[in-house]
Amino acid sequence: MLKSIRTIILSMIVLSFLFAGCTRYANEDELKTLDDTQTAVKKAETKLSDLTKERRNLETKLADLQTELKKAEEEKAAVESRLK
Repeated sequence: MLKSIRTIILSMIVLSFLFAGCTRYANEDELKTLDDTQTAVKKAETKLSDLTKERRNLETKLADLQTELKKAEEEKAAVESRLK
C-alpha cells in the first residue's frame, strides 16, 4: 500500500516537471497542476496516517483476542483434565 502511494506521488511530481516545459515562470495550467498534485499528496498522506492508526488498533485487538483464546484453551484443558 505504501509503495503504491509513493509511486503515485512520484509519478505526479514527474508529470508536473514534464508539463513545466522550458519557460522561466509557471503558467496557470502548471500552477493548477501543481496545486492538484499537492492536494493529492496531502490526501494520500492523510489516508496513509488513518490506515496506519487503524492497523495498530486492529493489531492490538488481535493480540487481546489471542490472549483471551489462550486463556480459554487453558481453562478448557483444566476442565477436561478434572473430568477424566
